[in-house]
Amino acid sequence: MEQPGISTTISASAPVSGKPALFLFGARELDFLLIGGLAVMLWLPFYFLQNQIISNAQAFTYTVSQIAFWLAFAVNYPHFMASYKLAYLQGPAFILNNWFQLILVPAALLLVIISSLLFFSSPVADSGVVVTLNSLFDGLGLRTRVGLNPNLGTELLGHLIIFMYFTVGWHYAKQTFGCMMVFAKLDNFPLTTLERNLIRYSLLSTWWLTWLYSNCSEGSYTFYNLTIHRLALPYLWYQIGYAVVAILVASVAVMLIRKYLRQNLSPSFTFLVPMVALLTWHVPLAEQPQYFYFIAFFHSLQYFPFVAKVENTRYRRDQQPVPNRRLTWFFTFMVIAGALSFYIVPTSLDSMIKADTSLGVSFFMITFLAFINIHHYFIDNVLWRFKNREVKELLLQ
Repeated sequence: MEQPGISTTISASAPVSGKPALFLFGARELDFLLIGGLAVMLWLPFYFLQNQIISNAQAFTYTVSQIAFWLAFAVNYPHFMASYKLAYLQGPAFILNNWFQLILVPAALLLVIISSLLFFSSPVADSGVVVTLNSLFDGLGLRTRVGLNPNLGTELLGHLIIFMYFTVGWHYAKQTFGCMMVFAKLDNFPLTTLERNLIRYSLLSTWWLTWLYSNCSEGSYTFYNLTIHRLALPYLWYQIGYAVVAILVASVAVMLIRKYLRQNLSPSFTFLVPMVALLTWHVPLAEQPQYFYFIAFFHSLQYFPFVAKVENTRYRRDQQPVPNRRLTWFFTFMVIAGALSFYIVPTSLDSMIKADTSLGVSFFMITFLAFINIHHYFIDNVLWRFKNREVKELLLQ
């Protein structure tokens, strides 16, 4: 698989006989909620109560952010840790066969992070690289500029965060595609290659749109005291992005209607809900800043049924005693590892070097978040593709 997601190469054309497989706790209704149903259900009150939310914006935002903060420990952070466990414990052969994603990428990220720390205070405004790049942007008629940060450290960190959001959006779209393809298989809803690709690219178009949403304007935003300068890309690109999303999503709807009329085949709600969820909370149809806090939560929640299915099937296949208890311990350990990696360790390191004072930014918090988020995209690139025989067998048993 060239791109990440929970299943981008699985064919939905070969029906599975017998009762459709069930995931986390043996209930299809729970699958529906976890892979997108809950996201859609919670989106509705956010959308229809916008006026009340805006009138109490400060108190509401604080409450939502606090809820999201604690949900991150329980759901968001463990989902990253689970991907490390599933990938790196498949053995040296798997790691070496996927050396680019599992060795080179983390090494390159560490090199960027170490360089930003060692040369943090080096000026960049008069750098030959900066001058050359800005001249190139001028030649292309772009307003994009590099070197807007005061030093090399903040400049590297800023572009690292922009790249992080680039990979995150792509990953969200591909995971949604994977969920749909798995349930097409489980629900005996056959799709041709053309139909699968139409769904794939309609979902990917939302990733491009949301990334442009943040980068087709000038100005900046802060990320743990780090100033991130937007790329000031042409606003026309954003408008074109909306048109592309609309055309492709409408084409998917037409394809599904045509499939029903010609073949008397209709998709299940569980197949459709991941796409509906992505369109509601990923596409910026209406600005709802408070809802932004929950996007990562819904993405991570969507991931868990698949991890749980793989781990639980592994325990039962290997005839491990009390598999359900082992699964509980597995997720408990992921929660602890996530809390250490995303909060306890980076905040302790920042405190040790007094990063907010000495560097002006929460250096380790920023770099831990960037490293894990970006690397997670590449890990899933190899982990969930169906050339990975172990995951394929465990997921579809």
